[in-house]
Amino acid sequence: MNSFIVKSSMILAVVFVGSGARAETPARYFRIWEGFKRPDLSAQSFVRELPSFMADTVRLYGGRGLSNYIVVMPPASKPAFVPDELALVAITAESDYRKIRETPEGQAYSARHWDVFDRATSRSAPQFIDYQRTRPSALAEGVAYDVVGEPLDWSTGFTLVYIGVRKEGLAPAEFLKHLRGHIELTRAQMVPRGLRGYIVTAHENYEVAYLNWSSKDAHDRAMASPGSRAVFADAQEIMNALMYQEAVQIVAGSPVEDGCVYSTVQQPK
Repeated sequence: MNSFIVKSSMILAVVFVGSGARAETPARYFRIWEGFKRPDLSAQSFVRELPSFMADTVRLYGGRGLSNYIVVMPPASKPAFVPDELALVAITAESDYRKIRETPEGQAYSARHWDVFDRATSRSAPQFIDYQRTRPSALAEGVAYDVVGEPLDWSTGFTLVYIGVRKEGLAPAEFLKHLRGHIELTRAQMVPRGLRGYIVTAHENYEVAYLNWSSKDAHDRAMASPGSRAVFADAQEIMNALMYQEAVQIVAGSPVEDGCVYSTVQQPK
């Protein structure tokens, strides 16, 4: 990863809200959120208000099948079409998610989104597709893909998030076509080297990739390999890197800042 530097941050103390040590919780169901701030909120107010929403999310799902809740704050220099906040909610099963959201508490949480986010532009990915099982012939705008397709506790291992922005002069259709080949190349080169989770949201103007490695050492060794150089050279043909950031563990509700990725669930003991 010679041309990209993972921003290092102090790992904060980890407290899983409402729980002590937890057992491993492999996720088989995911929600991908892409949120734009309400137009009447300044950027500073949005960043100040978001932690309480994050705490509400962990309170709702914690201890009820939540594997991890990963929150992404893109850099302040992002293009306007990149959301102000993104999140991966990893849950044991869709049935667990549906049961929670059907409760009065879950319905109140759904409405709670609009205290912070713009209802007109914010949304969850409309589809989440098991890439290996379906082998789509083309990527679709706004759709999320589980490229590895294996159950995984996303609070374990080493997690990073990459955001790449389509290069000027490259047509959106060509970008999505090349992006499909890129994620297949990444899977082929990186899974044998320790990449365990790889979830991609494809857009006409950008890509978001959530990556989970077996360990930081496995990630670092992979980045020094010829396969990694091939992957990043391929990415540079179609994207400019906006962000490649490791997730730091925090207490949900703690202050957040732009350019960071946060893991809100304690690793199992």
